Amino acid sequence: MAINLFDKQGTPLDRQRFTWKDMVGKPISKLDDDAFSRVRIILMNGIELDSLRTKQVAIR
Repeated sequence: MAINLFDKQGTPLDRQRFTWKDMVGKPISKLDDDAFSRVRIILMNGIELDSLRTKQVAIR
């Protein structure tokens, strides 16, 4: 079963829950944050993407 994105109209703006400012996190600063925080953010992003890939493979 394929998803056709052109069939759905989407959610109207007044019914949407989040704005782009709510969805996007605060960016890290190269000068103020230490290296451990940057590494931790990168590793957690990798773990999250790997879990999404694993879930997608399990669905197939």
